Amino acid sequence: MSFMFRRFILVCLPSLSASVSLADSSAWNCKQDAQTKQWVCLGDTSQKAVAESEPSASIPIKPLAEPAPAVIEPVKPELAKPDVRIQPIEKKPLSIPRAESITPIPPVTVKACDSEKSCASRKLPLPPFETQDHSFRLLAPIFDHEQERVFYNLYGQLKHDPWENCLSLTNTPRSWAADHALRNQSPLEVTSNYSEIFDNEIGTYSGQVQMDRADQHAEAHIANYDSVSQTLDLHGDVYYSEDEIALHSDTASLQLDSDQATLRDTLFIYPSTPLRGLAKAVYRDSQTLSHYKDVTYTSCKPGNQDWAIHASELKLNKETGKGSAKHTWLEFKGVPVFYSPYLAFPADNRRLSGFLAPSFGNTQTSGFNIMVPYYWNIAPNYDATLSPRYFTKRGVLLGGDFRYLSEQSRGIISAEYMPEDSILNTDRYQGSLKHTTIFTPNLSANLDLNYVSDKNYFAELGNALSFPNFSFVKSEANVNYVRPGMSFMTRVESYQTIDASLKGGQIPYRRLPQVNLSFNHSFATPIALDTLFETEMVNFQHGSLVNGQRFNIKPSISVPLQTASTYVTPKLAVQHTQYWLNNPNPGLSSELDRTLPIVSVDSGLFLEREVTIADTGLVHTLEPRLFYLYIPKTDQSQIPLFDTSVYDFWYSSMFRENRFSGSDRIQDANQITAALTTRLVEPSTGLERLRFSIGEIFYFRNREVTLCGEYPSSFCAISPVETATQSPLATELSSQLTRHISIDGGLQWDPDTNSIVRGKAALHFVNQPDQIINLGYLYRLNPLIPDRSNDITQSDISFRWPIYDNWYGVGRWQYSWLYNNTQDGFIGVEKENCCWRFRVIYRSYLNSLNPVIDANQQLSNYVVEGTQQSGVFFQIELKGLTGIGEKLDNFFESSIYGYRKPD
Repeated sequence: MSFMFRRFILVCLPSLSASVSLADSSAWNCKQDAQTKQWVCLGDTSQKAVAESEPSASIPIKPLAEPAPAVIEPVKPELAKPDVRIQPIEKKPLSIPRAESITPIPPVTVKACDSEKSCASRKLPLPPFETQDHSFRLLAPIFDHEQERVFYNLYGQLKHDPWENCLSLTNTPRSWAADHALRNQSPLEVTSNYSEIFDNEIGTYSGQVQMDRADQHAEAHIANYDSVSQTLDLHGDVYYSEDEIALHSDTASLQLDSDQATLRDTLFIYPSTPLRGLAKAVYRDSQTLSHYKDVTYTSCKPGNQDWAIHASELKLNKETGKGSAKHTWLEFKGVPVFYSPYLAFPADNRRLSGFLAPSFGNTQTSGFNIMVPYYWNIAPNYDATLSPRYFTKRGVLLGGDFRYLSEQSRGIISAEYMPEDSILNTDRYQGSLKHTTIFTPNLSANLDLNYVSDKNYFAELGNALSFPNFSFVKSEANVNYVRPGMSFMTRVESYQTIDASLKGGQIPYRRLPQVNLSFNHSFATPIALDTLFETEMVNFQHGSLVNGQRFNIKPSISVPLQTASTYVTPKLAVQHTQYWLNNPNPGLSSELDRTLPIVSVDSGLFLEREVTIADTGLVHTLEPRLFYLYIPKTDQSQIPLFDTSVYDFWYSSMFRENRFSGSDRIQDANQITAALTTRLVEPSTGLERLRFSIGEIFYFRNREVTLCGEYPSSFCAISPVETATQSPLATELSSQLTRHISIDGGLQWDPDTNSIVRGKAALHFVNQPDQIINLGYLYRLNPLIPDRSNDITQSDISFRWPIYDNWYGVGRWQYSWLYNNTQDGFIGVEKENCCWRFRVIYRSYLNSLNPVIDANQQLSNYVVEGTQQSGVFFQIELKGLTGIGEKLDNFFESSIYGYRKPD
């Protein structure tokens, strides 16, 4: 609130010292024309005696010249004629120094005012004035009917509606900064029904007093200004508005030279938050210190009084950035819900130590839990948050994090510790360190270390919202150097398995270390040449598998030939890989190498034409593409699999040079990919109304390089020798039917088995922010496992939909039609308006995954079973104040397509 009153005092009101020139009113002769009814005022041309005394102002004044006449606009017929009476006051000689001339007094326009309303013009179109029905409140209304009417008038004087985006999930805060340069250049206009000037020092304005300058507007019944004592007194329905604040007060007394002020019975609206409130009295002691009596404020829109916070006394110190309040209490829906005899809080964006809002939750495995964090502002460049949490079934979990910042570095250290789990009777803990240093714009270093005491730590001591969807906890440290044409990276990487279903060879290798260096350059020759040189050196370590080092080098050169509608890009690469194995299997060599050429030609056409469909002009494109790839076959069965698997097959993967990830396998290939893409594009908006792609790979020989070899691997089962002469026919479809409806889909048909092996479809309806519906289906057949235990047949439904009066239903349901159970799902409701938000959800999910493997450890019979668990979570947020409970925005954003959390 200090910002609001500070702007009123320092920005608008001091400018009155440069208001209309003080002059003797008798210098004016005024009369009303009998025909036009216009008032015409002319300066008296008679000579005036001039005293020899020194002037009260040091500004040089020139001899008086006859001013131009001031024309007073006639009153509109529908308005009552104002009673405008100009009464002469006793003449007194002006203290004017001898000079050559006096600057002409500018004409003054007197505007007629409605006797029942203020002269202020509305900047916002206002709906009919309404207030809430408070008949069911336990306490009296926060603001009475007349105060709400004043808020309504203040609201109408603002240039923009502060609450216009209060329900939007894509709310972007509006800039409320005032144009101070415009203010300094704009004149101050003061109009009133009556004015009197005494001794060229004291001015009294009465009757519909209005003051305007740029975006600033002020009104009062009476204004008294003493230029000697620099005192300004405003009385009677004092209104003030600008881009950054609007307020109303019964009286305002200002000492302009000492930045002191007193305002009585003040109501205000601060649009940038936004919030509104009242104060019985406002005392500004200095430019940096102010205090208030009997303060009440809320972020609710005028007419809504769902919540408010009250304080008997409030102090704000701009210099220290601290505020304090006495006897503070919070009411919600007319019911008091919180009281504190004393509160300290930050008055601006500077950090201040203190307790943060608590959070609650409940899970099946750990029971109800509550966390009350405490923020410790240690120094400007580092701080800490202590987060003790209590679980009813397991005990106390002590947690916290420490943040630090320097000119080149930043980081955070986090740790949690449970002295004794009441169920497991053991200590449990986890810790992490994240650090980043930027040495130069090109050189940086990162550190990300993580460790947990056991595999079920996150599943049991997290909650149903933070349950991880990953199987490993990764720790990594790296150094990166990047500049145009060159990149260098070195890192060490290790994994800790937290998925109980992963054993032995399914656990990734550690990279201790890995070094990557690459160069690229394009030569501007008559025929363009693009070159790329990639190198890699890695040391792999594993607790139960073969260890070794791998060196890989891959230079390549391509010739991009293209026109406006065609392109052909031949490319030649040579990949050489060298291995040094530490503990090879008996009978196998410890040093291996492999060198293979890779030849490819990528080509395509781009054809387009204009078409009209349903009276809509569109651009129709045809984009055929051919991609040829040749790689000779070489025996790679003695090379272990350090970081290599096989890519899943979709439309985009048909244009890869290698169907294997990593460098331990390079496919043998003599094949050509034929594909076609067609699109319908709306040229005026760029909206892609339709996109359809279809493609297939035609093989000229068998693919005999597989993931099987001399070193056993569970991936061997998913990579047999392939003898088919063609791949599945892959298609993809996407369409933006309207700005709110879109579809995505894909289908793969295997001509050898005449069956569909892959399929996906999704329908999205997104009408921000209220209406979201997503329907999805995923099908994946694994022909290598006859009992279909590794297939995927799953539907996915998510939504956010209005129910009634700003109540919304939210939910997601992932259901496995193969196992006939819910994989993951939640359902809940949320209520939101401009001043508060309430959410509650129930979530059911699979946790504690356990493998079911036969005695032969065969992947073909590999099944994972999970334990169904559930949790209930809620959140209530008073906008502009605080919130309690679990923060559900991130969870909704990751679970519901199209949902966007507020900025």
